Amino acid sequence: MDDSPSPPGFAPLGFPVAPAEHLLRLPGFWPAYYGPTWDAFAEEPELFGADGADVDAAAEALYGPADPWPAYRLPLAGGHTLWIVHRNHPDDSGTDYLITHPAWSRPGHLASIEGHFSGPGLSWPELSAVVGSAPHGAEGVLDPGTRLLLSLPAFGDADAPPEEAKERVADALTAAGMAAGAARAAAGRFLDHPFWDGPTWTVQGRSPLSGSTAEPSPLPLCDGPHSPRTVPLARGITADQERALAAALTGRHHAVDPDGRMLSPSPGSP
Repeated sequence: MDDSPSPPGFAPLGFPVAPAEHLLRLPGFWPAYYGPTWDAFAEEPELFGADGADVDAAAEALYGPADPWPAYRLPLAGGHTLWIVHRNHPDDSGTDYLITHPAWSRPGHLASIEGHFSGPGLSWPELSAVVGSAPHGAEGVLDPGTRLLLSLPAFGDADAPPEEAKERVADALTAAGMAAGAARAAAGRFLDHPFWDGPTWTVQGRSPLSGSTAEPSPLPLCDGPHSPRTVPLARGITADQERALAAALTGRHHAVDPDGRMLSPSPGSP
């Protein structure tokens, strides 16, 4: 694990977080990673070219360490990062999906896979943007297929195009080592999330009755009863920072200043 800074305002004292992308190379990584959400994959490790001993070893590496907690970083546009943290607290364990920016004092919560689960945290357009928007040369997970597979537990969207979604997941699974025929069959299982069913996403317009002149949030809200995104993501950030975050989650590449504010394009810019 390297010494990159952990997500600000997230872990309690005495429980540091450290990037651990090297765990992705473990033979049993994927069945162990999906075990808390889609437990059947842990029982079918041969789909990923692994065996039971591989899964046990990977599970210990992912869910055992308490100092530091292992995490994976998915860098996004504008200096934002999606962190996936194995919160290996002895009294409150789970896997958290968070958005951070250096200018924010605390992370935005996308989802948690645990006994008291919360989610989804990503719509289909956002998942697609996360997959394809890794900044060149950034630290963390840059491969699109790996970013897709890592983000799937936090995803849920009733309006996702089923055939396109299956094809993209199947391609990522095949690249991760699963046989093509098995990957196509397995891909459909990821669109049937065991913790939430049929959530939809909408961007709120300005209410003509409110009398407010403030612009509505550009971030979509989820109607899922367990989703933390029934309210705007990363509450407490400024309107400029919120627009920059929305741009990062739609794959738009805008210049952002060190405080996370989206900069206006210069004259003559496209």
